[in-house]
Amino acid sequence: MYDISEYVDADIRLDPTLDDVPWNRLREIEDRTVELHAIRVTEETRRHKSNRLAERQEQHDVCATELAAAPDPANGAPVAVAVTEEDPTVFKSRAHGEHLVAKLTANDLFLTDIGSGYKHNSLFAKVLKQPDQHAAFTIRDQLIWSRN
Repeated sequence: MYDISEYVDADIRLDPTLDDVPWNRLREIEDRTVELHAIRVTEETRRHKSNRLAERQEQHDVCATELAAAPDPANGAPVAVAVTEEDPTVFKSRAHGEHLVAKLTANDLFLTDIGSGYKHNSLFAKVLKQPDQHAAFTIRDQLIWSRN
């Protein structure tokens, strides 16, 4: 059994003679209802914890533990880094290939095919008929451009 001080007993501490305690709380104190309930809950919790299954350890957790415990490679060879005076930006360091617009406009069939496709598309056909009614689009060099 637990000591009475381990339970909520504010009523007893505030009113030691129990003159002003409500009748239902007085019955709980006399019957030790709160104490017995606390004992039962504590025992159930203890039993529940002992019956719990241990959590299965995942394979990636096992590998991570092994890698963390493994010593660093003993080769000790420092990695050589080339020091240069250059400090290139992303745009300077990207690969330089053919200019895509120049390649596509060199072939007149590409622009012609796009233009002929507008007629068969219901949205673009409306944009071509009434461009002032479609503010999200502009027509430039016989191509429809979308404004973002």
